[in-house]
Amino acid sequence: MTEKEKSPEQEAGEAAGEILPEAAEPGEQEVCAEPEEELARVKSRLAYLAAEFDNYRKRAAREKEAIVSYGNERILLAILPFLDNLERAITQSRSTGEEGALLSGVRMTYDQILADLRKFGLEQISAVGEPFDPNLHEAIARVPWEGKPEGTVLDESRKGYLLNGRLLRPSQVTVAHGAPESGPPGRKGGDGPGRSAQGSADGET
Repeated sequence: MTEKEKSPEQEAGEAAGEILPEAAEPGEQEVCAEPEEELARVKSRLAYLAAEFDNYRKRAAREKEAIVSYGNERILLAILPFLDNLERAITQSRSTGEEGALLSGVRMTYDQILADLRKFGLEQISAVGEPFDPNLHEAIARVPWEGKPEGTVLDESRKGYLLNGRLLRPSQVTVAHGAPESGPPGRKGGDGPGRSAQGSADGET
């Protein structure tokens, strides 16, 4: 076995009685650097996978919460027409003056059903007297109405409901809009009998 060629530094060190380490070959430096690069890549990949898993966990938690909060939506939508019928019966009985035991029983049934549904997040939308809100109300008619601001809800033909703060069904409402401005007959764009009369008076003077 032949000895490796020694560098000038090693020969000088041996002459001085010192032992210097042999110089590493270029190939050996590359081999030492590769495991470090591979380790960095593995760490980066693990960090990415950890972030992905955390996002998945949060998304799954949100979906589970939505299922719990809104899973009864279809059932409640099926029940609302029964509430509508009870409410119509109460309104009709009051309008005809039939205040009796039957009306009291219907009202009690209505209140009990509504109270139980509130436990599942059902909430009635306030409409009459409120400003029209397209996110909560569905306008089925607009009528002129003096003494009410433009867009005020005048009447409610069907109640709207929220489910845990989210719209379940909009209220069907009648909305006020400003009455047309009244003026002297024939007045249009500032021209009419009023202005002509004023012009004649000015001409006479």
